Amino acid sequence: MARRIGVFGGSFNPIHIGHLVIAEAAWQEFALEKVLFIPTADTPNKPMHHIDKYDRYHMVELAVAENPHFQISAIEMKREGPSYTVDTIRLLKQEASADTEFYFIAGTDAIADLPTWKYNRELLESCHFICASRPGDVEKVRQSIRYFGPLGRQKIHFLRTPELEISSTILRGLIRADRSVRYLIPDAVISYLQKKQLYKGAW
Repeated sequence: MARRIGVFGGSFNPIHIGHLVIAEAAWQEFALEKVLFIPTADTPNKPMHHIDKYDRYHMVELAVAENPHFQISAIEMKREGPSYTVDTIRLLKQEASADTEFYFIAGTDAIADLPTWKYNRELLESCHFICASRPGDVEKVRQSIRYFGPLGRQKIHFLRTPELEISSTILRGLIRADRSVRYLIPDAVISYLQKKQLYKGAW
């Protein structure tokens, strides 16, 4: 039986419980051996709000430390230039055993945009995609699946997750307004944010 490894890439700016809930649900539903969190370094199309990539990496490290089937990887931190998912998957496959299958965990918007991603067909041939979707967003994903035809039907999977109206954008706003983010962000990450005064004047 093939080894199944989850890959959860993202800016994690900051990481929050929504990310962790999705990763745990994917680990369980798809019988993943582990979920590898990969903070992006230099993203080609997303602002980082002046937050250093090492701060984002360390926040993820703190958030996943107590879960034995969560791990963090610095693979994109070490690579120079923009971070493209296809390049990351290539490197992971080079380092893994031949029987390893990778499952990339992403949200509805990412899957809907997949047809515009760099080398998207090569990427879909190289790994599966787990879409953390909510009931109202299913049609967006189905459009992407139809775009890729049989390959999309084979490689793009749905994962239903709890209804959590939470996002990094919302949390950055709460922090900047000196509002509580307790229970929305892991305690260790909150302590790090307070110590470093992150997001206070970053916009």
